[in-house]
Formats: sequence, C-alpha cells, structure tokens
Amino acid sequence: MSRSVVASMPQASARRRTVDFLSGLWYLGWKLVLSGLFKVLFRYRIEGRSNEPERGPFIAAANHASAIDPPMIGLVLRHRAAYMAKVELFSIPILGPWLRSVGVFPVRRGQPDRGAVRHSLKVLADGGVLVMFPEGTRSPDGRLQDPEPGAALLALRTGVPVVPVSVVNSHRAMSKSSRLPGLQQVKVIIGRPLPVPKIEGRLDHKLLEEWGRRIMAEIAKLLPEDQKPSPKP
Repeated sequence: MSRSVVASMPQASARRRTVDFLSGLWYLGWKLVLSGLFKVLFRYRIEGRSNEPERGPFIAAANHASAIDPPMIGLVLRHRAAYMAKVELFSIPILGPWLRSVGVFPVRRGQPDRGAVRHSLKVLADGGVLVMFPEGTRSPDGRLQDPEPGAALLALRTGVPVVPVSVVNSHRAMSKSSRLPGLQQVKVIIGRPLPVPKIEGRLDHKLLEEWGRRIMAEIAKLLPEDQKPSPKP
C-alpha cells in the first residue's frame, strides 16, 4: 500500500466522523421540532419504552393507519432509525431531499425492489434500526391489515429481533383521506422483542407467511379492539 493511500485513510475517517456527527445533529434537531409540534397537536403518550433494546440491530414493526405514524415512531424510539417510503415522495421538491437527510430511503411498492432490500440489509448489518410497516400501505379504516412479506423476509434473512409497535388512534388524528390533522390524542406502545431465527437457505412462501402472521399477531396484541384485524368471515 502506498504512503499516499495510508495518509489519506485517517483523513477519510475524520471526514466520515464529521459527516456522521452533523447528520446526527440534523436528525436530533428535527426530532425536537416534531416532538414539540406533535405534543401540541396530538398530546402523544408512550408506553413500553423499556422494551426497546439498548442497541441495534433490530426491526421496529408497526401498524400503519396514518401519515403521522412514521415520524411518531421516530420520536418515540431512543435510537436513530431508517425508514422506507414510496419512491414517488422523493420526486417532490423540498420533501424528497429532506426525507433522504433524515434517513428515509425509497422503495417501489407492488414489485420486488432489490435496491431497497440491499439498503435495508446494510442498515441492519451496520447495527442500525429499521422501521417497517408490514402492511405496506396505510389502513383505510385503522384496522390492522394482512402483511406483505418484506418484514418477515428481512428478519429471517438477518436473524435480528422484531420489536412490535402499535400506534393507537392516529387514523382519527389524521386519516388516509385527511389533509389536515385533527386534535386527537395518539398513543404509541412498544412491545417486547420477538426473537427471529436466521435462515441462510431459501425462504419459501409458507415460511414467510408464518412469520408474517407472527409479527402481525404481536402488533395486534398492543392494539385496542377497534384496531385489531377484522374478524374473518
């Protein structure tokens, strides 16, 4: 290895630490701003905070009934987290760059997105926290819907625990059809981590379905009756 390469390594490392430090400050700043705003609008409460692991990696899997769910979970978690969001949001001026700046990355819904999977695996491999909404999209009525396979796939591929999270009443505070928030109290409940085995081989449909149901069952335990899955006919 040449002397120039060796000399550049500490400089690159120092730059990386500086970028990480500034990025962390930016994230914390927005977290404080949104915390104050959400306390006024939604008077949010937190339960089960002691269930959050002391360190990553882990997946925080939550129900999704409102646009306020992702930032609400970000406020509640002690750890900085990464999120997926539909790729269309990243083409919106101001919003797209801001999403990237706080750790949100794009995913193409309704089709396999290998780029999003690779990014998710890297977040977990680096010891990070990944927030996922297994339903894949917002519930139209606040009730927990059937899962997509993504959360189960990433959990089984990495063997990281899944921390179930419920967001209660957010669909009333800001529903899927609302443009402005209503003054409703929102509660976030963090459940006990669900251990998941690491599977090296092929993940078949049956295994993904089984673990998808397990994850959703843990989320459902934390929800009130009117947000649990609709009874099967």
